[in-house]
Amino acid sequence: MRNNYVCAGFETIAGILDRFIKGPEYNNNFTRSDINRFFSNTCNKFLHSYGQYFREARKYNKYSKKESELFVKCRSFGFFDDSEFFVDSGGFQISVGILDKVKTDLLFNMYYEFLTEYIDSYNRAFILDVPPGPNCKVFSDFDDVYKMNYESYTKAANLPSNVRDKIIYVHHFRTPKLWEIYSKILHTDGLFKYFNYHATGGIVANQSSDMDIPCIIYVIPLIPLVNEVLKNKRTTLHFHILGGSNFREILFYELFKLHMMKKHNLNLEITYDSSGLFKGLMRGRYVYIMDGDVIKKVDIRTNSLSLRYRNEEKKINEKYLGTLDEFADTFGFQRISRSDVYCKKSGTFHTDVKIYTMLYSLFMYSKVQDKMRSVVGDLYPLYESGELDEFNTKAELITRNINNEKITRKQQNKTYSIVRSLDMLTNLDEDYCKHIVEKFLAKDEFIELLNGNNKIMRW
Repeated sequence: MRNNYVCAGFETIAGILDRFIKGPEYNNNFTRSDINRFFSNTCNKFLHSYGQYFREARKYNKYSKKESELFVKCRSFGFFDDSEFFVDSGGFQISVGILDKVKTDLLFNMYYEFLTEYIDSYNRAFILDVPPGPNCKVFSDFDDVYKMNYESYTKAANLPSNVRDKIIYVHHFRTPKLWEIYSKILHTDGLFKYFNYHATGGIVANQSSDMDIPCIIYVIPLIPLVNEVLKNKRTTLHFHILGGSNFREILFYELFKLHMMKKHNLNLEITYDSSGLFKGLMRGRYVYIMDGDVIKKVDIRTNSLSLRYRNEEKKINEKYLGTLDEFADTFGFQRISRSDVYCKKSGTFHTDVKIYTMLYSLFMYSKVQDKMRSVVGDLYPLYESGELDEFNTKAELITRNINNEKITRKQQNKTYSIVRSLDMLTNLDEDYCKHIVEKFLAKDEFIELLNGNNKIMRW
């Protein structure tokens, strides 16, 4: 089943695949059309950040053209004929202080010009949203935050319709002041109705605060968007969650999608992204294997490969390579036919092992999403019938299995907040969302912006 994961930094994958097919290690493992079919059936959404290299750029008069050429080049490989390309603005680089005020102003103008001039390069593009973040250099107070974001969102709303129709509006909520600012832009300034796609960010901004919140955190920004959808008599909400991509979240997404259809006759389409998928593989050296109802996080570092896999007679090395063989069979790729994972000469993965594992990691999102959709079909009726104790018990077991069979405080907290989250999505009470933000997220506030640059002492 095609999953809703949006793979960030896809140009890296595209380059690796292209070089492999052209290189000496290629053994008719797959064709370009095989890879295109694989992406089409599993993960067909890919993200690149326009502002990723903006600080280091030397010739800004050629920057947008080079960005467009990157999309064109990746499309020419034949891997992405049935895939969608997403563009991120580079607002994150502003938020965390990578870009100063001069380059921020330059990015502001160039990004929207890029979206207009090179409209055929991409399928969707995130609005240029700039919430404050650590070390941000462009705001002196919260009035600046509102002015910059209002100007950006208004500029996006006034773009030609064929450009605007591709833009993803981002609604932030992470602190009391951000709730106030972005609610004003959404409701008072009335910018919701200009856009077909919507999103939220800040999900991973300060995960320690999430432990105490009595609901799944992205329910808070979702509720105002749902209210706008219903007010504007739309039947579908495309909702992207920036950074919410662990497997546990997929259970929540499937529950919320089913709930919104039943309670509000609303088709909720949730997508999500992460730039960390391949870091776990290339740096952490681990992969996930679905073993019945359990998703195992498997250590594939050299010293672990000779250990026994769970209670089986197989060693981890054998289980890992056997899993890649099963994956290859599923999509009609050639099997790797190796007994070792790492190349002794290079000290890292054999190229074919690396590529198959990268593709398998994308496929895992489809397997998990398919599994969670099935699980939700059995779990949701318990909520509907009011059997909440049994609902919580089963949900806790499911999330534990997703979490490598580990019981953690966060895993339990999030599980037991599912019922509250579903209730909130029934009532759609924005005042209650505001109450949660003010009570639980005030400690994340950017207090240095409350009184301009005169910082208040924090106790």
